[in-house]
Amino acid sequence: MRSYLQILLAVACFSFLSPVQARQQTRSNPDVQAVNGFVGLQVGIPSAEMQRAIRNRMGNLGFGLGLIILSDPGTWGAHKYKSSFRLGGELGYSYYGRFLSDVSINGYEGSYKTSYGLAQLNVVIQVRPPQLQRISPFVDVIAGGNFYLSRTKENLNAIESALGIQGFEIDSYASVGFNKGIAAGFSFGDPDLYRAPRLTIRLSYNMGSDIHYVERNSLTYNPGANRLEYQVGRAPVRYFMAQLGVSF
Repeated sequence: MRSYLQILLAVACFSFLSPVQARQQTRSNPDVQAVNGFVGLQVGIPSAEMQRAIRNRMGNLGFGLGLIILSDPGTWGAHKYKSSFRLGGELGYSYYGRFLSDVSINGYEGSYKTSYGLAQLNVVIQVRPPQLQRISPFVDVIAGGNFYLSRTKENLNAIESALGIQGFEIDSYASVGFNKGIAAGFSFGDPDLYRAPRLTIRLSYNMGSDIHYVERNSLTYNPGANRLEYQVGRAPVRYFMAQLGVSF
């Protein structure tokens, strides 16, 4: 974490080397953008402690999409200029897999599929140079929530799926936990084409409160209550998130 703070300070110092000059150049510049953002693919890399909530056949990784929308505070007033800060939010979802459970209900053997993933919803404060370069670094401080989402439904065979038969949903489960973290990355592009999309790489480290999750192979039938039940486990949230996409 200390290394992340050092990166943050380095980018902040670099961003403020010439703030007066940046304001003078951009107060009347029509190229100032009020809103920026990022959209791309993301890969979740959970820590060893968090992996007990994952346990998939994809290397315990999660795959999904992420979206970030940011606003430049320098454009909020009457005199618009490019500042070194961006404020906004992040929304994303990573699919972590599924598992199958075979359950006997009054002599009938049924197969059920539980799919699960993790959504993130964060406030983002970004520090970056006010003027885009061919390679522009940035650092983000993030805080918000992690959302474990799972759904259990009837598992259909290939013929039933091909016929368009829909399996009925048994249950859904969600768990929410606080999240905080830090991110760093680079965007690549022609600085003269300020509105053109830029290739962007972003790596974040997220840590938060524990989440509750549906334990694998815990689905059973309770004849007294006439319903399917499952066990819920608990795991700490610690994961890296690697993202590749375009900023705009």
